[in-house]
Amino acid sequence: MSGSARVLLLPVGLLVVSLMAALGAGMWFADRNDQHVAERFDAVTETVTMSLNERLRLYDYGLRGLRGAIATAGPEVSRASFERYAATRDIPAEFPGVLGFGFVRRVLPDDMGVFIDTARAEGRPDFRVAQLLAHDGERFVIQYIEPLAGNATAIGLDIASENRRRQTALTAMETGKATLTPPITLLQQGGMVPGFLLLLPVYRPGMATATPDQRRQAAIGWAYAPLMIDAVLADLARVDPDIAF
Repeated sequence: MSGSARVLLLPVGLLVVSLMAALGAGMWFADRNDQHVAERFDAVTETVTMSLNERLRLYDYGLRGLRGAIATAGPEVSRASFERYAATRDIPAEFPGVLGFGFVRRVLPDDMGVFIDTARAEGRPDFRVAQLLAHDGERFVIQYIEPLAGNATAIGLDIASENRRRQTALTAMETGKATLTPPITLLQQGGMVPGFLLLLPVYRPGMATATPDQRRQAAIGWAYAPLMIDAVLADLARVDPDIAF
């Protein structure tokens, strides 16, 4: 081997060794970076999950307050008594993400005429029951909601006319627990708002509610809240600026 060849061997050998070292370091940092990202994601997930659970507990607290007010007013809760209770709450400040609080009443088909007449006599002469899909069964009608601004289009909707809403209402009624629908499109703002309904059953005072069958017999309706997804997640999205929800 010539001297010039021997002179070239050293730089080439050093280059190979350096590349191998760089590759090994790159792979090590990539593994470390993946691990860091995974750990960071898990931490953010845990934080957001805890925050969402706390927020849902806050909403549940609001619905329980409304249910108590309805129980105090009696099964024939009126529009006036509902509005008086709503006036004691600052819903946007107390319950971020909630568009309002309302009452959904169970109405048998044979009672629809009397129900509509009563609603109109309370100061809503244009009150009517609307269905998303026609059906002949029991109606679950949004009778009241406050604040009225931004929510008026929901009044009169029979939530039993759409399967996701209906099944969630039945689950809440039979378990006695606040229950969240799957994601739905709310009627507010022209029906373009993605969100959920949170429903808490309201039972007739004095009736037994120990079993699902007893709860079905005792339920007069549901306290409920429409939740707007974007508003619910708005401040939670600031947990980590590099992670999108």
